Amino acid sequence: MRRRKLLALATAIPLTILSASGITAAQDLDQTVRSLLAEARVAQSRGDFSQAAGAYRKAVALEPSVPELWANLGLMDHELGISTEAIQTFRQAIRLNPSLFAPQLFLGIEYLKSKNPEAAIPFLEKAEQLKPDDLQAALNLAKAYTMANQADRAADAYSIASRLTPNDGNTWINLGTAYLQEVENDARLMTSDYSHSAYVSLRAAETLAEEGKPLQAANAYQAAIASGSPPPCTHAEFGITLLRTRNVAEARNQFELEKKTGSRCGLAALGSAVVQLVEGDPAGALTKLIAIAMADPGFVASSLPLFRDAVSSDQVKSLIDLSRTRTNDRSAPLEIGSLLAKAFDADDTPEQIEFSNVARPSGQRTAASASARSLYAAGRFAQCRDALKPSLATIGGDQLHLLATCSFYAGDYRTASAAAQRLKSSRASRVQGLYWECKSDQKLAISALTRAGEIDANSPRMHVLLGDVFRQKRRWEDAEEQYTKAVSLDPKSHSARLSLAITLFTELKTDEALNIDRSLLAEEPNDPEANLLAAEALVQKNLYSEAEPYLSRCGNLKPELMPRYHALLGQVYAATDRLPAAISEYKEGLSTDEDGSIHYQIGRLYQRSGDKSAAEEALRESKRLRHQWDSRARLTPDQMPTDTSRP
Repeated sequence: MRRRKLLALATAIPLTILSASGITAAQDLDQTVRSLLAEARVAQSRGDFSQAAGAYRKAVALEPSVPELWANLGLMDHELGISTEAIQTFRQAIRLNPSLFAPQLFLGIEYLKSKNPEAAIPFLEKAEQLKPDDLQAALNLAKAYTMANQADRAADAYSIASRLTPNDGNTWINLGTAYLQEVENDARLMTSDYSHSAYVSLRAAETLAEEGKPLQAANAYQAAIASGSPPPCTHAEFGITLLRTRNVAEARNQFELEKKTGSRCGLAALGSAVVQLVEGDPAGALTKLIAIAMADPGFVASSLPLFRDAVSSDQVKSLIDLSRTRTNDRSAPLEIGSLLAKAFDADDTPEQIEFSNVARPSGQRTAASASARSLYAAGRFAQCRDALKPSLATIGGDQLHLLATCSFYAGDYRTASAAAQRLKSSRASRVQGLYWECKSDQKLAISALTRAGEIDANSPRMHVLLGDVFRQKRRWEDAEEQYTKAVSLDPKSHSARLSLAITLFTELKTDEALNIDRSLLAEEPNDPEANLLAAEALVQKNLYSEAEPYLSRCGNLKPELMPRYHALLGQVYAATDRLPAAISEYKEGLSTDEDGSIHYQIGRLYQRSGDKSAAEEALRESKRLRHQWDSRARLTPDQMPTDTSRP
């Protein structure tokens, strides 16, 4: 396929030869260049890129003003792996004609090969603008954004690729992974920069509720409410969690409190209807649900599943049976029965999400932007979104926040995420943007990964991804099982083997982990994460001198792993009587000291070096952190933070 593209480009080169020295000279030059092009085409057709490059090099020497000649020479250098010359040649083609697609694309690819995504991105963006439906442009642009840690833009590019190649499981995995990375990035920013914000407490509560931990979620909801200005729907979401624990009276109270705040949260009305169902009034519940669904069926479809654990199967059956009776007597919309059945079906697959371009309005504009708030208040979230969506690029402040809210409750998570990205760009609304992007991107990630699983459920990458999810949740045995499956399917997979080794080490299977890790280092001796794991395993065995050489090869670690590297190096220096160096390294690793253990080690080292005052200060801080850690453990015994200090 690529060879045919190169040949097509060669035949399209214009040869307008202008020469003041006469027609004969012009004809001779023209004939020489055409002969060289013919030679190049023949060489390309048989895969002899070296000879083709030689012909194109002679052609550009004769006609240096023709950009297509430079582009083809660059493609030959690219095929030959001569990156330096390819880059220079593509740059010359672009200087002569910036609208040529091939040099923009392949120059970006060359910069990606040299691990320089910042240099690659402008050229790949230009290539994507020139050919919006080119798969290679979309995929390489997504890869560049991923390498540059711009997960939101990577997701946008992979969304384009998923539309162009809807049956490619890897593209869907990459899309889901990009969304998950952005969720992680946003969560990290929320907890580090806005730790006292009610939005952080609310997001923590939602996460705990999703994980089936209602008691811990209740504590987080109460923290958000105690802030004095909880975000809209906090009371309503707390009510949903209380319903799950069968605390119906308090749940009803929270739904009423939500209504009193004036937030117009649709979840409060939905919750009141479910309370009636739980209390044995399916007719009253159905009447309310019909009214809510008439205003916005998409809201009911996307939000009613939140109540699945709050109602019994008998209660659901009575509601659906009654809805079918109402349908027969024409007093309810035709689809209400199937809508309710789908919403309450716990075995139903996640909703399918349209990953189309969010810049395009999703429907007819039904109202001016000024009326969007009244549509929101009436529970018409899709119409509210459609009123604001055409102005996504220009609105700000409250309207942008309203667009994110309405889009999310309408089940349009792409638009909600896009609005959240703009909210993030303003300091005044940054935490709200992080919150809505977290929620929306999580929905998008689940949908993308579900599609990937449907296409290729048994791919090694899918097993690695599932292992990563289990590892984040500290479900070590499940993670080990998934990584083992990935390795059995692809025994040469470096990422699967490293992830398996890390998990085995976490499970205290140190020898097994070290054996796998050493096999990885035999293949890639300078892999920083594999070296870090080897050092950690050897430190655990008190083999400090053996660990130090591995630590010396950890120079290119990810930034989030550097504190752990310094803490390990501190241990090695302390064990080998290099006290000042040990203290210095331990201090570099303090950001990972959640339980006070590193401060404790620093305190002991100060004691050994005779600095009593510094020792006492470090030990006091160690005691404080230890107390904080123990309190957190008592509050959420199975929800401890993932240890991100390890690779």
